[in-house]
Amino acid sequence: MTNELKNEEFVLSTRPSDQSEIKSTWKLQSCPMPTITNDNEFIIKTLFVSVDPYLSSSLKKSALGGDTNPIGSAQISGLVGRVIESKNSNIPVDTIVQGYLPWRRYILANGTEGRLRVVQKSTEKNTIYDNIGFSTAVGVLGMPSQTAYYGILSVANTQPSDVLVVSGAAGAVGTITGQIAKKIRGAQKVIGIAGGQKKCDYLVNELGFDAAIDYKEYNTKEKMINRLKELAPEGITQYFDNTGGFVTDAIFDIIKRHGKIIICGQISTYNNSEEDPSKINIYPNYLAKTIYRGLSILGFVVSDFFDRNEEEFYKDMPVWLNEGTIKFQETFVDGFENLPRAYEMLFTGENIGKVVVRV
Repeated sequence: MTNELKNEEFVLSTRPSDQSEIKSTWKLQSCPMPTITNDNEFIIKTLFVSVDPYLSSSLKKSALGGDTNPIGSAQISGLVGRVIESKNSNIPVDTIVQGYLPWRRYILANGTEGRLRVVQKSTEKNTIYDNIGFSTAVGVLGMPSQTAYYGILSVANTQPSDVLVVSGAAGAVGTITGQIAKKIRGAQKVIGIAGGQKKCDYLVNELGFDAAIDYKEYNTKEKMINRLKELAPEGITQYFDNTGGFVTDAIFDIIKRHGKIIICGQISTYNNSEEDPSKINIYPNYLAKTIYRGLSILGFVVSDFFDRNEEEFYKDMPVWLNEGTIKFQETFVDGFENLPRAYEMLFTGENIGKVVVRV
């Protein structure tokens, strides 16, 4: 059966120097159709692929650090697929799986791949995925939502007395972050920062944020400070940072004593190179500003919490979704060949919620 099918993959072809080169970073090429040779192997047909800002760290030597992918290597990210052929008794045909897998239409696996997880067994019916779709395994029931979950509940430990600001609030992480803070932890006030009035209206009217600020309108540090003071005269106690840039610079000037700054992402700098320090968004006075106000700056990566998922995240989030407490939105891009275009959308702000490529 599989010999009649054609396989393709995206490999890293060049290291981008700036945003304009993002779409040419990967090359789409033919590759062999996988063949099962061992009893524990199975073949996955890709259904949905996740594109996320953190992928920038593997494209070139960046301010994020970490290892870079070799030129010619297949890109890897969160992916959902259906098993179409199997000699693995634990993962039969028609099982839906999710893992960190290469950008290929058809993938040979054996169950030991990065964070491979059975999403739905072939015999299971009427699961939450039947209601909200398998794409959510890389979205509201996947890594972005886990980032928000642990970021608010464990790292920030947001309390009812907190006034929280979330940057990148209309993205996959930010939309869930604000809702958990407000609806689950009962934060006094949650303010989202997003690009455009449509996104700001969505945060307030649909997701329950108390207020939202359009950073395209309030587009300088000074304007942002003044607007934040208007919306939160009681003072900001927590900041969940997904973006860096002038918004973060503004927060450091006005956050209250003993405030918490949670560093989740710095998307405004992800396409800058470590080899050109002038482009890296670094404010040396950040640390000086922590002294007399006793600020806590807490960086985290969600992978530190993955071993808690089954007992915490996968118990709580499906309940909140079924109850309608947590809402979500996905931005779909159709076509495997459009993966680079979907990735570019993360930096142009065209999406609301999670960007998912539907193969």
